[in-house]
Amino acid sequence: MNIAKKVAKESSITFTGLLYGNLNRYLYTALLARWVGPEFLGIYSIANSIMLISEVFAKMGLETGIMRFVSRLNPKVDKEKINLLISSAFKMTAIFSLAIMIVLIISSGTIIDNYFSGQPILKSVLIIFAIAIPFNSLTIISAFATQGFKRLKYKTIVTQFLNPTVLLLTMTLCYWFISKKYTIMIPILATGIIGFIVMVMVLKNVSGLKNSQIINSQINYELLKFSYPLMFVTILQTLMHWMDILMLGYFTDPITVGLYHPAARTAGLLQALLLSFLSIYAPLVSQFHSQGDKDKLANTYQLVSRWLLIFSIPISAIFILFPEKVLLLFGAEYAKSSQILVLLTIATFTQAIFGAAGPTLSMSGHTKLVLYNSIVTFVLNFCLNIWLIPIYGVLGAAIATLASLSFVGILRVIEVYFILKINFLNLKLIKPLLSGLVCYSLLILIKSSIIEYNVFITLSIAVFTSIFVFGFFLFLLRLEEEDKDILKGLNFLKGILNKK
Repeated sequence: MNIAKKVAKESSITFTGLLYGNLNRYLYTALLARWVGPEFLGIYSIANSIMLISEVFAKMGLETGIMRFVSRLNPKVDKEKINLLISSAFKMTAIFSLAIMIVLIISSGTIIDNYFSGQPILKSVLIIFAIAIPFNSLTIISAFATQGFKRLKYKTIVTQFLNPTVLLLTMTLCYWFISKKYTIMIPILATGIIGFIVMVMVLKNVSGLKNSQIINSQINYELLKFSYPLMFVTILQTLMHWMDILMLGYFTDPITVGLYHPAARTAGLLQALLLSFLSIYAPLVSQFHSQGDKDKLANTYQLVSRWLLIFSIPISAIFILFPEKVLLLFGAEYAKSSQILVLLTIATFTQAIFGAAGPTLSMSGHTKLVLYNSIVTFVLNFCLNIWLIPIYGVLGAAIATLASLSFVGILRVIEVYFILKINFLNLKLIKPLLSGLVCYSLLILIKSSIIEYNVFITLSIAVFTSIFVFGFFLFLLRLEEEDKDILKGLNFLKGILNKK
C-alpha cells in the first residue's frame, strides 16, 4: 500500500470516529444549551476548561512520547521493550494525575472565589471534574500507546464512539430524572470511568501488557526527557485553546461564556479534519525521519496539507456565510454570537491548513523549537485577550484567537521550510483554491434566496450546494494521481477509479 492509500485508509477510520464523536458532542452541547441555559452552560465550560488544562499536567506529554517510541519499534521483535515503555508511561501518569486531582480539589474554593465570582455550584462541578482527571489521563495514554502500533481503530472506537455516546446518554438521563445541576456534572465522570476501563482492556489485548509489569515498572527517563518539553507545548496549546473561555469567565460572567461556547464548539468541528489526518501522519513522520527518507516525508507533508485544505473549504464556507442559521440550532438567544462564529471559523480554518507543520517539527525531533513557538504564541494570545476583552467583550476573545492561531501556523510552516527544506506551497494547491472560490461565490449568490427558509431547510440546501459545487469543480480541474490514491484508500469511488 502506497503512502497516499495508507494515509487515506487510516485517516478514514479516524475521521469516521471523529465525525461521529464531534457530531455527538455537538448534539450534546446543543441540547445542554437548550436545556440548562447560557449560565449553566457557561459554568460547565469554565469547569471543563480547567479540567482539560489540569489533564495536560497529569499526562506530562507522555501520550506523544509513548506514541513516538512505540512507533519506532517492531511489535513482534521488541514486544518486551514496548511493554516496559508502556508500563512506565502508565505508572508515571497514574502518579501525576492523582497528585493533580488532589491539588485541584483542595484549591477549588480558592480558584472559584478569586477568579470566577465565587459561585458555589461552579466549585461542586469543578470537584467532580477533578475526580475524572486520572481516568481521562490514563485513557489517553492507553489510546496513544495503541496508536503507536499504527492501529488507529481502537483509539477511535473508545474516544470517538464509546465516550461521546456515554456522555450524551448520561446527560439525557440526568436531565430527565435528576436535575440541571447534575446534568452538567455526572456525565463527565461517568464517561471517564467507562472509557478508562474499556481502553485499558484494549491496550492489554493489543500489547499483551500485564498488571504486574505496570506495578513493577521503573521510570523511563529517556521517555520522560523526550516527553516533558511536549507537556509544556501541550499546556500552552491547551491554555491557548481555552484561554478565551477562562478570560471571559474572569472579565465577564458565566452567561457571557455560555453565549460564546456554541460558536467555539461549532468552529471546532474543523479540528476533526486536522486530527483525523494527523493521527496517522505523526507516526509516519517519525518513521520517515528515523529512516532518513526525506522525499517520503516531504511528499506526505504536502499531501496531507492539500487534503486538509480540500476538506476544510466546503465546511468553513457554511459557517462563514450562514452563521446565524447555524447557531439557531442551539436556541434563539445564541444567534447574537454569529460574528464570533465567523472569526473562530477563520481561525480554525487557518489552523487546519497549516496544521501538518506542527507534528512535522515535533516528530522530527525539534521539540524545543515547538515549545518556544508555543510560548511566544501563548504570550501573544494572553496579552491580546487582556487588551481586547475589556474593550470588545466576546468579540475581543475571538479576535485574539484568530490572530494567535494565524501567527503560530505561519511560523511553523516557515520553520519547516528552512529547517527541513520542505515547502508547504506548491502548484497542486491551485485547484482546490479555485474550486473553493467558485463554491464560495455561488453560495453568496443563493444566500438571499434561501436565508428566509426554516433553519434546517436553509442549512440542508447550503451544505449540499457547498459540497457538490466544490467537488464538481475540483473533479473538472482533474484530480492529482495521489488524490485518486486517497479516494481508493477511502474505498468510495474505488470501483470507478479502478476501471480508469
